[in-house]
Amino acid sequence: MKVLYYTFLILFFFKSPILASENECQGAKLRVINKITSEKVFYDVPLSQTLELDNAKIIIFRCVKIENEGANDEIALISHKLNSKLDKINFLGWIFKSSQYLNVPVNPTFDIKLEECLVNDPIFLKKSFEIL
Repeated sequence: MKVLYYTFLILFFFKSPILASENECQGAKLRVINKITSEKVFYDVPLSQTLELDNAKIIIFRCVKIENEGANDEIALISHKLNSKLDKINFLGWIFKSSQYLNVPVNPTFDIKLEECLVNDPIFLKKSFEIL
């Protein structure tokens, strides 16, 4: 039943007429901060590729740049699954660049944020660090 629900939800968002006229992108840049070590890492993730963290798997299904009454924003449809057998909280939903904590996957180790949608296809997963 869950599979049917998620399939319907994904198809609904992929065929949504509200977002159909907006700028489709080929990937997303995510900022991942380790809450324990405070290490900040950026990932360029192509659509439908799996980003494997220590305790979770993230897949980005869609990334869209939108313009609403002059206010620009970027949103991404992601799936976040924890590898823990104890914690079965999975996330499937939209995350927003402008409002980090409006809708966010819950991860005990990592803070995940959408930095930007990538217009050009990154082809391969790319990892980069920010030195403070």
